[in-house]
Amino acid sequence: MKAYVIKQPGDYRSLELNTVPDPTAKMGQVRIAIRAFGLNRAEAVTRIGGSGKAVKFPRIIGIECAGEVIDCPGEELKAGQVVCAAMGEMGRAYDGSYAEQTVVPVTNVFPLETQLDWTTLASIPETYFTAWGCCFHALKLEKFDQPKIIVRPGASALAIGITQIVNHLGGKVIGVTRSKHKVSKMLSIGMHKALVSSGEVAKEVLKEWPDGADGVVDTIVSKTSLKDDFNLRSKKAYLCLAGSLTDSYGTDKAGSFAKALIKPRVGFYDSGTISVKKDGEKIQEIINRVEKGIYKPHIDSVFEFKDLPKAHKLMDENAFTGKVVIKLP
Repeated sequence: MKAYVIKQPGDYRSLELNTVPDPTAKMGQVRIAIRAFGLNRAEAVTRIGGSGKAVKFPRIIGIECAGEVIDCPGEELKAGQVVCAAMGEMGRAYDGSYAEQTVVPVTNVFPLETQLDWTTLASIPETYFTAWGCCFHALKLEKFDQPKIIVRPGASALAIGITQIVNHLGGKVIGVTRSKHKVSKMLSIGMHKALVSSGEVAKEVLKEWPDGADGVVDTIVSKTSLKDDFNLRSKKAYLCLAGSLTDSYGTDKAGSFAKALIKPRVGFYDSGTISVKKDGEKIQEIINRVEKGIYKPHIDSVFEFKDLPKAHKLMDENAFTGKVVIKLP
């Protein structure tokens, strides 16, 4: 099969397309024919070596995919069944989705009933799992009437997913972006307001919402963003730390998760904990809402598999607003 193998961490040119043996599934695993997969900023972090000891090279990275079951030795799933797979150390502890096939623990392969095309389906798993977890597990939005939420960065696929969930609840989202050219797209997908800044925005937020935001989702977690998060939230608000993109942004020093997490109403949402047993019904409900038009994945760009390095280069250049999907032949 064809696969992008990273031998040593580096820029987009470290993604080398090679021919490698087809993987073999053992008991408790599923072999998947990959039809499409979403691109994630976390994969760029891994590519440059930012995942530390969690990833050993050479490695086929990629933390999610959509496709069909080739075989499943334990017979939990049937050949030809439509599935998505996400996280569970995919693309980190074992080879991931930047390939024509992958083998994933059955605990992280979600059987789906859907008529969605492969591109749309591939845009959903990691983005909407994380958005749902941030909104309901970390921010506890069920406690708020018409919640007012801040998301940074505001032009990411995650921010757009959160916006659609919050809007469906009757709430509003303000997105924070460092890129002025992304503002119009952010507003077009339903954000209440877009603030352009790589620093503090608390004064602008409090001018709009004098009592502060009901919740904050921060996937940058820099020293500046963390300080600002606490300044702009209301007394009852929750802060969700949902990533650590400071190093890949290169604009500030990383904030301290440990110091932040000991403060009241601060949590960390990690989509690495998702599983079929715990979250299988959730992803099917999300798929159903997409099919009904309640949630509308915003796909910025679709690339052919052969153009994956180009997609990574553009991601490094902060070129996208929303999800990027890679399509296989």
